[in-house]
Amino acid sequence: MRPMSMSNLARSLLSLLAVQGLDEGDAFNAAPGERTALTRDGEPLVTFILDGVAARIGPNETLSRGLASSDDLINFDAVLGRGEKEVALWLTAGRFHTVPARRLVQRIDRDTLVEATLTDLRQRNAALQAELGRHADLKVTQRLAALILDVHDQGGGDTVSLRQSDLADLMAVRRASVSTACTELCAAGALRLRRGAIQIADVEALRETTAAPHSTVTDLARLRG
Repeated sequence: MRPMSMSNLARSLLSLLAVQGLDEGDAFNAAPGERTALTRDGEPLVTFILDGVAARIGPNETLSRGLASSDDLINFDAVLGRGEKEVALWLTAGRFHTVPARRLVQRIDRDTLVEATLTDLRQRNAALQAELGRHADLKVTQRLAALILDVHDQGGGDTVSLRQSDLADLMAVRRASVSTACTELCAAGALRLRRGAIQIADVEALRETTAAPHSTVTDLARLRG
């Protein structure tokens, strides 16, 4: 079996379903603040992210499971019986497909699904290790700048629908630390604060704050559990 690409896992699976009448052109649109769906008519769903950025929701409704963006899957492990049920909050506008678990199992052979599961796991682990290396010596302000850049560079645009408490959950720090970091980045002209959102005022100023190349996925919060 040919290994599945780590960079386009969602589209690889969708291509296998395309002959069954599922086409990327039929994708749904997501607005910032919406959640992915766990079920439809009582049946578990997998969400295939085509565009946009979402934050995985962890215990106690906190955004503590890291980011998901183009070509990532939501609730995939749970649907295959290998993990907890998972939903995510859209931080930006996006496009997605949802596929019932039954359809995946019936239309895609078991070996391919197993390979897809392993690919998804490898992809998440690689992102986590990259984040650990990057953030070990960064200050909260630098980490916040990197997080906002992550969302921006994954096609999220210049506005991120996140409250400061949500940012604290994602970064596994105190809300007061995030508030201080926001103040510093606003003073530097990099960000503007809006009600329930953060707007990038100067991308280059934000990049300079990170003092290092930023990653593609911020996933440090997975260390919690």
